Amino acid sequence: MAELAHRQQPTGPIVWVLSKGADHEGGDVLGVYASKEVAKGPFAEAARAIPFDLDAAWQDEESGAVHAHGGCDWVSLEPHPLIIAPQLT
Repeated sequence: MAELAHRQQPTGPIVWVLSKGADHEGGDVLGVYASKEVAKGPFAEAARAIPFDLDAAWQDEESGAVHAHGGCDWVSLEPHPLIIAPQLT
C-alpha cells in the first residue's frame, strides 16, 4: 500500500528545491522556489559555477527535474510536494 501511495502524483502545492554537491559526498540546498520558472536563473548560475566542464545535463521526463554534472560536482532542481498538514504514519 505504501508503494502505491508513493507513486501517486501530489495534489497539493509543489516547491522546487535547488541543490548542489559532489558525487558520493552529499549536497547542500541552495534555495527553495515557488516555481520552476523562478528557479531557472539560480539553476543556470549554479551550473555555471561548477569548476569543471559539464559532462552531462538532462531533464527527467516524468517529474521535470533538471540536472547538470561536471567532474564530480552536480546541481539539481527537483520538484517536491509542500507538506501543509500533519502526515499520518
